[in-house]
Amino acid sequence: MDMRATPLCAKAMLVKLTIRRANLSRRDAAAETLIQQTLDDASLIVSSKLFRDKANPVNRIMSTAAEVYTYHKKHTLPWADKGPRLLPNGLYFEYRDAMRHRIAQVDAMLNEHMPHYDSYVSTDIACRSKSLGAASRAQVGDYPSAEQFRERMGFDLRFSPLPDSQHFLFDLSAEDQAGFEQALTDARIGARNDAVRRMLEPTQHLVSRLNVPIGENGSIFRDSALTNVVEGIDLARKLTLDEDPDITAVTEELAKAVRKCVDGKELLRESPATREAAVKKLEQLASQMSAFMVGV
Repeated sequence: MDMRATPLCAKAMLVKLTIRRANLSRRDAAAETLIQQTLDDASLIVSSKLFRDKANPVNRIMSTAAEVYTYHKKHTLPWADKGPRLLPNGLYFEYRDAMRHRIAQVDAMLNEHMPHYDSYVSTDIACRSKSLGAASRAQVGDYPSAEQFRERMGFDLRFSPLPDSQHFLFDLSAEDQAGFEQALTDARIGARNDAVRRMLEPTQHLVSRLNVPIGENGSIFRDSALTNVVEGIDLARKLTLDEDPDITAVTEELAKAVRKCVDGKELLRESPATREAAVKKLEQLASQMSAFMVGV
């Protein structure tokens, strides 16, 4: 199969998410000295987490901010390490709106809670003192101020076109042209593997659970073992940049098999015959899907 039949730049764009996060840890000099002396290693550094209570609004802000990255990573494909990621053109509006919504949620929480930030710091210090006693050692000066916290929280989302050899305004050498094309091919293979992996890994996990005979330790599976496969299929369909008819056929067959499992999940929990048939089918599909992975 020729993976270059349709230029990658005609199917996807690059999206780069830059995240600014406040540092919510403090160096614990007393604990650091103790551990360095105990282990005879002066290079050891000890840090302790600020805002230990998960219910503290500051922690809720940080958790909501983390969801922005989680969505970004989940709904894009790899391009370069710690850099921009691939976004299929057809997902642009859905992705853009979802990211804007999540970023707006963080901004709204900052607007709501920053006027009360100092009280959250006081509450955290009190909670630390109550649970850790003298070992707490946290002081107001260990925390960023409300202004510092606000300034250090933010997101920058940038979209850009994928590179194409026609973008060069001068002739590349044959060697450089070949290297450029190989880089695009490698990116396309990586994107394909990533999309297939979205379906393969949850399918393999489901098979591992169903392979345990009913009644034995580990035989019980949660509904999420099924819904994770369904979600993986939905994501792979959206993210795929490869119109390989073989992958499409196996994907559709897997979707039908998993739907049958979802509809008959109680039988899967109670009937050895139903369970065995499901495992046989899913193992077959997982094997076919594994064959689509390149260089893995």
